[in-house]
Amino acid sequence: MREYYYLVASLPLLEFGMKTPVAYEDFLFRCLEQLNPKDIAVIKRTNILSPEDTEDDFPTLREWKIFDRVLRNELVKHRASKRSKDASRYIRGEDYGDPFLAIEARWAVNEESPVDAERFLDKIRWEKIEELEKAHYFDIDYLVTYALRLQILERWQKINAEGETQVLKDLVSA
Repeated sequence: MREYYYLVASLPLLEFGMKTPVAYEDFLFRCLEQLNPKDIAVIKRTNILSPEDTEDDFPTLREWKIFDRVLRNELVKHRASKRSKDASRYIRGEDYGDPFLAIEARWAVNEESPVDAERFLDKIRWEKIEELEKAHYFDIDYLVTYALRLQILERWQKINAEGETQVLKDLVSA
């Protein structure tokens, strides 16, 4: 496993809720300059959007995609139940239940404020990313988790700039 000490050391630390200290595009540019082609491909597959496929040959990315799909499926179950619809039509991939995520999803679905619900869900995602990052300091795994966190921060920067109306539109289309 190749270490990327100089790249990681040059990146500002990220905290949930902060303003994005570096644009995601700038982060990608730095990666393109310093990573080998195989690792660049991993970074390019790193995305906070709903994963179409949870199969990935990179373990950290695969674990993230599985987690995010399970969270989204739990949200689907609770949203469908609230609207008296059949959730199975909207479930993606295998329907792995997660009791912890089911409780969190239920709270988010029942939250009156869509913005507060989204913030809560992204905080859960952030905590999962921190878990994935453990014991990774200067390697590609760290850069994957950094890319995910940076995307979450940019998403919230956009939400804050566009206001709650746009958040509601995005939720309806999701």
